[in-house]
Amino acid sequence: METRTEKLPTRTTAVIGAGPYGLSVAAHLLASDVPTMAFGRPMESWREMPSRMYLKSVWSASSLADPDAAFSLDRYCRGRGVAAKEPIPLDFFIEYGQWFQEKAVPQVDPARVTCVRRRAGGFALGLADGRELEAARVVVAIGVRQFAYWPEFAKDLPASLVSHTGDHVDLSAFRGSSVAVLGAGQSALENAAILSDEGAEVEVIARKPVVWIKRVLYQRGGPVSRLLYPPTDVGPPGLNWLCAAPLFLRRLPVGIRRRIEVRSTRPAGAQWLRPRVDGRIPVTAGTAVVAAYPSAGRLRLELSDGTTREVDHLMLGTGYRPDMRKIPFLDTSLQQDLVQADGFPVLNEWFESTVPGLHFVGGLAGRTFGPICRFVAGARVAAQQVTRRAADLN
Repeated sequence: METRTEKLPTRTTAVIGAGPYGLSVAAHLLASDVPTMAFGRPMESWREMPSRMYLKSVWSASSLADPDAAFSLDRYCRGRGVAAKEPIPLDFFIEYGQWFQEKAVPQVDPARVTCVRRRAGGFALGLADGRELEAARVVVAIGVRQFAYWPEFAKDLPASLVSHTGDHVDLSAFRGSSVAVLGAGQSALENAAILSDEGAEVEVIARKPVVWIKRVLYQRGGPVSRLLYPPTDVGPPGLNWLCAAPLFLRRLPVGIRRRIEVRSTRPAGAQWLRPRVDGRIPVTAGTAVVAAYPSAGRLRLELSDGTTREVDHLMLGTGYRPDMRKIPFLDTSLQQDLVQADGFPVLNEWFESTVPGLHFVGGLAGRTFGPICRFVAGARVAAQQVTRRAADLN
């Protein structure tokens, strides 16, 4: 394919990704008159989830971010004449994200970015359609779905027998099948519930007991609720206010930040999901899968309690582990100059890496700024900080 070099306006910032973080960053940059080009298919990773899912986040923590909050969920509902819904249906959230994009970031280039490398004064971006563009600054906002975690025992099994919860849009194909779901987090439990609704025979296998988020005082409302629960609503009471202040959290020692992250994002299910699981789906807790191998067209699982299972399919609700070393479009020389910790880029207060002008937002920023980066609620502070940096240098 012939490469076609195109000149963007001087000091352009390229935003790679058009999910909640990418769109929020682009909306802030555009509002500050920073030349901006956003790449990706709006809300693409969200469209690749089972359509019958709901958001775990509460309403106040689920709006995308523009500087004046002109395109919040509340504004969307008022404009459409519809009532707020909680839990928030996935398809409703996708429609809202599309509306936000049309209003706040009207021009998004759907081309896939295949390469980012340094060039004098900035970066060169290679696109799948053969174009090459120049940008002064790059913001990586690609989400975490490409970083699905697979236990060692599952890595060499055929795709017909094992998959990750992030691999599926439609679970109806499992109707009439026996499926073991591994994990005790929201994704594992909700996929188990949908599989059961679809007519699959389901068992949840988890190393620890299933925990259901209670949030009793939040549900009561009033001043006590507002005192204990910030609008961002990430983490348990007490820690949630620390999670809501990622710029402060960044200043804490690494060990303390890590303990806050682990406690605030431990596997748990939303309370509204509980009636679809408790008493309906068998849960084997305190048990791990230690081995798995094909057996007569099915999958044999060996568990740590000495028992075995024979199932048609194993679905991994094992979450995601962001790792910048697995980002295929970053040039080798860029990767070599990026200081990292446990696969996460080390970032300054502007969400900027050790390569000047290269920013990471969303899940890849989580080791520096805490667990809020895993949720939509973290998009506002990321967008504000990136924009301040880009506007100051523009």
